[in-house]
Amino acid sequence: MNWNKIGSSRFLIVIVGIVFGMAIARAEEPALNVTAPEVAPIVDLVTNGVTAPVATNAVSSPSTTNVPPLVVAPVVTEGTNSLVNPPVTNVPAQGVAISETGARRNAMNWQVGTRYTQFKLDQTKRGTRNNESYFGSITGLNEEQDQYPNKVYAQGRILNSFVWIGVSYDHVRAETMDYDDNNVELGGDGSVDVQGAIPYVQAAWDIKNRVTPFIQVGYAFYQAKFEPNSWAGEGLRHVDLNGHVSGIEFAGGLNIRIYKNLSADLFAKVMKIDDIKGEWYSAYGAYDGGPVVLPMSYTAYGAGLNWRF
Repeated sequence: MNWNKIGSSRFLIVIVGIVFGMAIARAEEPALNVTAPEVAPIVDLVTNGVTAPVATNAVSSPSTTNVPPLVVAPVVTEGTNSLVNPPVTNVPAQGVAISETGARRNAMNWQVGTRYTQFKLDQTKRGTRNNESYFGSITGLNEEQDQYPNKVYAQGRILNSFVWIGVSYDHVRAETMDYDDNNVELGGDGSVDVQGAIPYVQAAWDIKNRVTPFIQVGYAFYQAKFEPNSWAGEGLRHVDLNGHVSGIEFAGGLNIRIYKNLSADLFAKVMKIDDIKGEWYSAYGAYDGGPVVLPMSYTAYGAGLNWRF
């Protein structure tokens, strides 16, 4: 006799009997008085979030009477009033945030500063002695550099824009020089000194509240004078210049904020100055005098400090 088959048959008979008995017991239970529930209202659990429907007229058994409705946890959304994440307000969008220091700096409408510059004349040699020279035997000009930062300036912003209007002080000086036929310096008659004010218009763009590139155009009003050497000043040679001369400035640079309102700057400019003209007179020799032409156009480079307020 195969006991495995007998055991399996008995097991199936037992299972079928249990299922049949449960069905009979289920059929004999008294029917519950159930009424069809109305459409359950939607309860807004989360303001500006995800809502979950809750059935308020659901069927209840005697043991589950007055059981409060099940509250479903809302899904975290991008709403500002989520129950999961507390609302966060007044957060600036990325890419447009401006620091408090930067905002104050952008609102500052005045700037003062000074620079140290070195310049190079566009022309330092001209003609030969008494022939198309600057004047007389003077054929050379040597730059005399300022040794201190005296290029002061002040400027103001127009209506909190990127446009500024300012005025700066400028000064250049060159020593006249005489050369022999072997290009050996023989000395000069004195120095030409040019100084004055340059009103200008500047465009400056603050970048990341720290670096500010700028460009500017100005118009210079200069006074030119000749300061003779001691021997020429004794009446041996006299130079009379037309004192008023003008020029055009093209400049640019970079402001770098160091601390709060204090910045350093790098600066370069090109000055196109009208030729300084006049007459010279000699007290001796075959050359009694003649015209004076002194071109003082130059290119300059420098650095400085400035303060905004």
